[in-house]
Formats: sequence, C-alpha cells, structure tokens
Amino acid sequence: RKSRTEENGLSEDDLEPPKLKKMKERESVNGDTGERRPEYKKKSFFLSNGVTPTKTQCNFSDASSEECDTLFDCLTARGVTYLFPVQVKTFKHIYDGKDVVAQARTGTGKTFSFAIPLIEKLQGEMQERKRGRTPKVLILTPTRELANQVARDFKDITKILSVACFYGGTAYNGQIDLIRSGIDILVGTPGRIKDHLQNGKLDLSKLKHVVLDEVDQMLDMGFAEQVEDILRVAYKKDSEDPQTLLFSATCPHWVYDVAKKYMKSRYEQVDLIGKRTQKAAVTVEHLAIECHWSQKAAVIGDVIQVYSGSHGRTIVFCETKKEANELALNTSIKQDCQSLHGDIPQKQREITLKGFRNGVFKVLVATNVAARGLDIPEVDLVVQSSPPKDVESYIHRSGRTGRAGRTGMCVCFYQRKEESQLRHVEQKAGITFKRVGVPTATDIIKASSKDAIRCLDSVPQTAIDYFKESAQGLIEEKGAVEALAAALAHISGATSIEQRSLLNSDVGFVTMTLQCSEEINNISYAWRGLREQLGDEIDRKVNRMCLLKGKMGKWQDSKHWHLTVATQLPELAETQREEGRGFYDSRNGRRGDTFDR
Repeated sequence: RKSRTEENGLSEDDLEPPKLKKMKERESVNGDTGERRPEYKKKSFFLSNGVTPTKTQCNFSDASSEECDTLFDCLTARGVTYLFPVQVKTFKHIYDGKDVVAQARTGTGKTFSFAIPLIEKLQGEMQERKRGRTPKVLILTPTRELANQVARDFKDITKILSVACFYGGTAYNGQIDLIRSGIDILVGTPGRIKDHLQNGKLDLSKLKHVVLDEVDQMLDMGFAEQVEDILRVAYKKDSEDPQTLLFSATCPHWVYDVAKKYMKSRYEQVDLIGKRTQKAAVTVEHLAIECHWSQKAAVIGDVIQVYSGSHGRTIVFCETKKEANELALNTSIKQDCQSLHGDIPQKQREITLKGFRNGVFKVLVATNVAARGLDIPEVDLVVQSSPPKDVESYIHRSGRTGRAGRTGMCVCFYQRKEESQLRHVEQKAGITFKRVGVPTATDIIKASSKDAIRCLDSVPQTAIDYFKESAQGLIEEKGAVEALAAALAHISGATSIEQRSLLNSDVGFVTMTLQCSEEINNISYAWRGLREQLGDEIDRKVNRMCLLKGKMGKWQDSKHWHLTVATQLPELAETQREEGRGFYDSRNGRRGDTFDR
C-alpha cells in the first residue's frame, strides 16, 4: 500500500491542521460604549486530499472576533467544508507573513489558498476603516475575466473588508469613487492599475501583501514591464517590502529567476507537482483526433454531440479570434453557442461569461481569454481546435474541466503535420493522448437519440394532450415504432449523418480493418492480397492505408485475409506515427493494414 505522502503529495505532518499564532486580545470597542467584542465559538474545517474529506480538522484563528466568525460563515455558505492540499500547505506560511511561490495543478483551489489566510490576517489586524484608506493587498491577474472571478471569490468570503476590481474596458469614474471611499483589497489587470498610478489617483506605497496570480504569464514579456512599473512604488528594500505571493499551475525555471527581484532573500516554495511526470490535471482524460482543417468544424460538432450532448457544458479553444467567431456561427454545432475573445466589448464579455456559468447556453468558443484560472462549474468537455504553441497553454486549457475532484475530458484536434507538436505536449505535460477516430454514425445517432429522449421528459402533460390526436393518426399510418423513430430523428437533428474516415476524418470514406494470421513486414504483401481478392480497381478506391500496432491480426474466415468495417480506431503502429509521411506506400501513397475506401 502506498504511503499517504505518495498518494496525495502530503506527508503525515503536512496533514496536521495549520495552527495560527495566538494573537493578543485587542481592546476593540463597539461604538462609543467601549464594550469588548463578544466571544465566539471556535470554528473548524474538514481537511481533505482534494477528493474525499477526512476527519482531521483545520482550526481557524483562536482570536476572539466577530470577523473570524463571519469568515467561517461565508466559507460554509460557499460550500467550503474542507481544504485542498495546496490550501493546507500554504496557509501557515502566508498567515505568518512569509513570501511564497506555489505551484499546483489546475482546479485545485489556488485562489482560496491566498484568499483565506489574507482575509483572516487582515480582519484580525483591522483598525478603524477610514475613508480614502489605501489598499493593503494588491492582486494582479493577466485577464479581466480572471480578475473579476478573483474579486468575486474575495467578496464571497468577507463582508467586512472593501474589495475592488479594476480592469480595462470599464469606466474610470466609478473606480476613482472607490479609491476615494477606501479600499482594503485591490484586484486588477496591470494596464488599468498602471493608468491610475500614472494619473496620481492610486497610492500603493502602503501595500502589505502582493499576489501575482498566473505568475508565469504575469512575469512574461507581455506584462513584465507593466508589473515592474506598478510594484516599483511599493518595493523599497528587503525588510520593508510587502509580502509577495506567486501562484500558478505552471512555473518554468525562468519564473524563479525573474521573481527574485520581488521576493525576500528567504521564501517558501510549495510545489505539489514537483518532479512528477504528469503536469496536467489527473482527473482529465486526454484524447486526440486527426482531422484536416476543412473538416474541423463539422467534426467538432459531432464530438460535442457525442461527448457532451445538449445538456453538458463545453469550452472550445481556438488559436485566433477569427476562428472563434466563425466556429461559433457554424451550424455544425447544434447547441446554443457564443464566442469570447479580446475584440468583444468588456460588457458583452461579462454577459457572455455569466450566461455560460448560469447554463443559458452550453458551448463557449474562446481564445486564451478563458484559459487561465477561470473556475466554471461542471464543464464536461474541453475541445482544442489545434495543439497550442506552448505546453503551458495546453495544461491551462485542459484544466477548465476536471476541477475540484470532478472528472473531465479534453479532445485535441491535429493535422498530420502537427503530429510532432502533439508528441511535444505529451512529453512536457507528462500525459499520453489516446488517439481516437471521429465519432461514427452509430455514435452520433445513439447520443442524439439519448438527448431527444431526455428532452421528452421536460414536456408538460398539458402540452402532450394537444398532440395526442395527431400522434394517434401517425401511429395508425406508420406504426408506433416507425413514427416515434422519425420523431426522435427530427428532434435530435440527426436526419442526415455523413460517414467519415476514422483515420483522418475525411467525409465519405469507410475505414476497413484487414487482418492476417502473420505479421505483415512488407506493405506490398497487403496490396498484392487485396488485388487478388478484390481486383485491380481497388487501387483507385482506397484513399489511405497504415499499419496496425503489432502489424498482424487473428485468422478468422478466409484462407488468406479477414476484412471488416472498423467501428473504432484501432491502435496504430508507433513507428509509423513517428515517420510522418511514412504512413504511405512509396508507390502510391499507401501502406499498412487499416485503410479507407
């Protein structure tokens, strides 16, 4: 049996609840009466390895204050009943004021890792809330959507501290009013924060805590200069610098080098991925489908129908804004669908994201705007229209599903020329793609009919009564089974389904499996046998052929060969995948014993 350290990355000591330092009792007056604040009962949370709660408890501050009681109540209202490993391992370090660099997989609760101890600390130290007070906490994020989400998470668990969120695409006046009123916690994107600093409206000289969320992107070339300009005001010399907290699911080595200018000489590193091979979320299954760009939209529609259906949530990631717009409008996606990218006005972006969260529509087609940090509940499927240019993007995109212990699926489309990019992602992310064919006609019909039957359950009896006479007439004319089958086909939109190749998604081809009792070492052996059995004209009808893994099969019903229609993509020979164009016979572009005709 594995030790607990091996199973969840925590040792027995790490699973002990983080005990906060005993704080001196403060003279906290209530109005003008000088009354002490009332005592409150100590609250506790269950601790977990991220999936199943244990009976170990994590106690919050022993300080007698209504603020801590409120924090507990706010967390339980959010459904937080236990802490995840990254929250456990960072809690004491952050509460004690140490600088922290934390890396954990997507969907494991990194936002609450810094939100809970910071709120606990601020509320315990809180003094008179003066108008115009300057922020004590600054949290910088790479996207407006993530800034909004982080601010909302903070607001959900504190009703006492003032939380503001500043980002571009919104009016300046409202933000200036908030600055004048006083801010305790400021969340924002670098561009808008820098604007307020340059205009002399925002004072960050008294910051106590700085958080860079998605730190690898915040310190990359696109944001590094803006971050430097913002933090220059608050960072003076080592002992007086604010506490610095860096969080991400991906922390390349260069991040640590760049971050040194903001970190104290001694800092805590919390890495729940470490040298483990798999960097992506362990709750996500990774599939890969080879597909030519001209067929991609239609196949994505089929994949969504089979793997998510009309009732599941799907995010489709595209490389460009143009591709996102075109795909969102493509009729191949039968579910309600909207796009999200940087060219869309901010107000509409917020409406779109809110609609997707609330289930108003089921498919979101997005660029990397939605790839980082966003926690959207119950996303069943993530589709990547092509392998991303960097592995970090794949990890973050696939991490939009399989969050907080739920399972999920990520399907990555690729063309043959992108095979090397796919292998690069496998190597660096520590995952193995399961190569699968496109959904077959049978798969699509089964999924569509299942959705249609589920829709029938939502029809009220009063509406059914209006159609009984027509239904009876159809039954008499066509028969009950025939009439209902036609109705289900129409409801599901599956009245016409195209047959596609399992090898490369080309439309109009049927994939066949040719099995032999001996290993096929010479591709011409397979071609010679086909011509002997089917005639020379077969040469013009076969579109593509490749070798199966093992290069042989079972003997069944023929002296030489057994030819069947493939219902799913079999495992292909690994050496052939790595050869790229070596899939093909040198004479006519074909080789192997699985082929399309």
